[in-house]
Amino acid sequence: MKTIYFVRHGQTLLNQFRRMQGWVDSPLTEKGESQAKATGQKLADVHFDLAMSSDMMRAIHTLDIILANNHTSATVSREVFLGVREIYFGSFEGIDSIQTWNMIGGPLGHRNQEDLIKEYGLFKMRDFMHAADPFHEAETTGHLKARIDNAVQHIQDELADGQNALVVSHGTFLRNLATMYSNTTSAVEQPGNGSVTKLDVSSTPQIISYNE
Repeated sequence: MKTIYFVRHGQTLLNQFRRMQGWVDSPLTEKGESQAKATGQKLADVHFDLAMSSDMMRAIHTLDIILANNHTSATVSREVFLGVREIYFGSFEGIDSIQTWNMIGGPLGHRNQEDLIKEYGLFKMRDFMHAADPFHEAETTGHLKARIDNAVQHIQDELADGQNALVVSHGTFLRNLATMYSNTTSAVEQPGNGSVTKLDVSSTPQIISYNE
């Protein structure tokens, strides 16, 4: 089996302040560092043949902490990979998240993201945001799906049978990834900071566990 252990980075300042955080970055809070350490301890005895993060410092720092608590992967090769970056929110980057979804969902009769998801499905959020973005730079559904597929294929190709990859990524990216590769037809919940999602990439990618 080839297995990817996806981890959401620890809590950041912008997470704490409930602001949209995609391609903008902010440091881990003390709580975020503790979450990363707890994840490292949970995965302490898992041997990783590849360690990867997005290029965001919050992901790199989380990976550092996890590997510092791992007992079996001292010589693991590391890679910074833009393909597992968070979703790009365009001109909504850094804005209060409640305000953002009021702006996007208001014309559609909803005032929060979860109600929109219940009616339209998770992936439509990307197109709704793109349409509402005055600059129309927010990432679209088509671009995101292709990016996730390409990222998973890239990691899959780097692994041999029986090997494991540790990949620190981001909440909305992982939520969409899990929806793409799971058997459930309903959208999964947003993963918690420091949570682990396992993906079997031996052949066709398939979620083993999510948000644990």
